[in-house]
Amino acid sequence: MKFNKRLVIMITDLHGSKFINVDMIFKQISIYILVFLLTLGLFAYASITIIYQEINQTKDLNAYLIHQFTDMQKHNEELNKAIQEKNEEIALVGDRFQNIENTISMQQDINEDMLLENQDSSLLDRIDTVSITALQKSFIMKFIPNGNPLDIDLHISGHYGKRYHPILHIYHIHTGTDIAAPMNTPVYATADGVVDWASNNGNGGYGKLVKISHSFGFRTYYAHLNDIKVQRGQFVKKGQLVALTGSTGTSTGPHLHYEIRFLGQPIDPINFVKWDIQNFDLIFEKERRISWHSLLEIINNLMGRKQELPQLSQLTQSLKVK
Repeated sequence: MKFNKRLVIMITDLHGSKFINVDMIFKQISIYILVFLLTLGLFAYASITIIYQEINQTKDLNAYLIHQFTDMQKHNEELNKAIQEKNEEIALVGDRFQNIENTISMQQDINEDMLLENQDSSLLDRIDTVSITALQKSFIMKFIPNGNPLDIDLHISGHYGKRYHPILHIYHIHTGTDIAAPMNTPVYATADGVVDWASNNGNGGYGKLVKISHSFGFRTYYAHLNDIKVQRGQFVKKGQLVALTGSTGTSTGPHLHYEIRFLGQPIDPINFVKWDIQNFDLIFEKERRISWHSLLEIINNLMGRKQELPQLSQLTQSLKVK
């Protein structure tokens, strides 16, 4: 015997009870709908939770980026402040440096023979170094190589000029000055510049070698190194560590081979090694192959000009990498 499954719903109120019969199929449909709604609710909850987590991650990333931007903005403001201070310093020097132009000017038609005949006359007669202020001298000493590249007592083991090579046993031109020093003695840049060579290989007798190009055509060499602390293209300041002394290449023992070149030609470094702010006049008396009057005139023009902020970079751009 087959019975029809039915659902009886009783509704009761103040006026009595009322019975409603519903087929069981509707009960099943109701269960399916309930399950669907529960599933939909769980899916919605999971989706909302995932979206909320992604929103929190996005907020954290945004906060991190804002922090980074704030730090960069602060650093940029510090750089701008430093550049402005340097600009004001140069402008101040320019205001006080104008009187040099009249004291260092020379006749343009003097030929080389006349200069050789007058070598005995002191260059200080044409350059009034007394009128150069301490600030102006500091500017010159910052960009032109000067002082001992080693922070130890100066002991020369090989002078610049023609000499008998201790290893090759031939006479040759020694293009630098050898400064005796223990192994791994710190080597410092003698002026602001840019490293245009820092290599352990391909340097011939130099061994491990660092070359730094400075302003106004000067270049310094630091050879026979044991360890190099800078990289090619790196900007360095006067007094910055660039290497450690060694005995690489053609060398008989630990020392620093130090060279100074002007427009590609080696000049005696010892005059520059002994040059400092206390004996500022020394270099003008000792080194005659450099046209100091025209160099000071160029420096005068650079410092005497009221430069805008973007033009300040011209001091750095004047570093010539050869």
